[in-house]
Amino acid sequence: MPKSKLQPVQCSTPASDSLPLFAPEDGDTLATALHDQFTAWLASAPGRGASGQQGALREESAQIYADMWQAFVAYCAPLDKAQGVRHVHLDPRAGLNRTDLVDFLAFAAIRPQRQTRTGRPQTELTPRYAWRLLQLIDRVLNHAREAQQQEPVEAAALLMQEAPYRYANAAALTPVPDALTQAQSEALLAHCTEITAVDVSRSATWKTIRDRTAVALMLGAGLAPGQVRMLTLVDVTIEGGMEPGVPWRLSVAADGSSAAHQVPIAPWAARQLRFWLHVRAAQSEAMAQSAWVFVSTTAGKPWSHPACHRAAVGVMEAAGIEGGAPFRLRHTFAVRQLLNGQSEADVARWMGYADTGPMKRYRHVLAAPESGIV
Repeated sequence: MPKSKLQPVQCSTPASDSLPLFAPEDGDTLATALHDQFTAWLASAPGRGASGQQGALREESAQIYADMWQAFVAYCAPLDKAQGVRHVHLDPRAGLNRTDLVDFLAFAAIRPQRQTRTGRPQTELTPRYAWRLLQLIDRVLNHAREAQQQEPVEAAALLMQEAPYRYANAAALTPVPDALTQAQSEALLAHCTEITAVDVSRSATWKTIRDRTAVALMLGAGLAPGQVRMLTLVDVTIEGGMEPGVPWRLSVAADGSSAAHQVPIAPWAARQLRFWLHVRAAQSEAMAQSAWVFVSTTAGKPWSHPACHRAAVGVMEAAGIEGGAPFRLRHTFAVRQLLNGQSEADVARWMGYADTGPMKRYRHVLAAPESGIV
């Protein structure tokens, strides 16, 4: 974390009587304290596995939370880049109120880092992302206060109960999942499959095909972005399919929200995956030998979570779909399968759910022809 360029100065009096240039509670001290609180919370093993047991967060999740917490630190102790000095804007250790948190969410929505792949800044947070920010603030601050035997800060928990955040992260309670309409699905399918040949000397082209293939698997196999990123070549089943040489099934590793499972691939998405695998193999020897299906460089390095998310959003926006949250594609896959007559048990299994409970949320969509999905 950057430190102030201005160093404490000492008076000519004895060391015991010397005074620093800044008071002990300056911005650098606050920023350090907030980072220490986050580190202590992270060390408390706050993760929850599929069985509900507490454990360490996955490295990927920990990094996402670290980025989110950094936004809160930047709001509480903003850095004057010209002077290299932090200032205290808000000290959450003294307590928070609703206005503080509403102002922070507005700040987080317009941070320079929040841009889409197209370069357009995002000016508002999705309710789900805002809910996660509030939950993180609540958990980290109250973990520190509990350790110090202080009264909990309740502002974040209370705001999470208000609309539109109340059901934002409660998957089984979300009234209507945000799935694509028929027209949006067709537009996205056409966009993902429009490139049929590639010049291997153009690096931008292989990345474009990679991004579109990743989105094709989100829409055509119901994968979440994290599941797409973690796919390896051994997870792709090619032999035994209806069309020779075309992948037809994916093996998805277990994660914090779903068990290991297998899922069939829609034929159009399977052919797009075959195209990507050919392009990938032709780029470089290092890429061809990489274990990962989707790589970030010609050296075969794995794809990061933020980069994969930005790529998916960029593909959706390029296809004319505003509000391009990648999880909309997973919801659309489920709805489409149910519309095609697949049982709730099969769709739940393909999505990695232990039972059919999460399928209840899609009944609202299936019963609403005005949504444009039917």
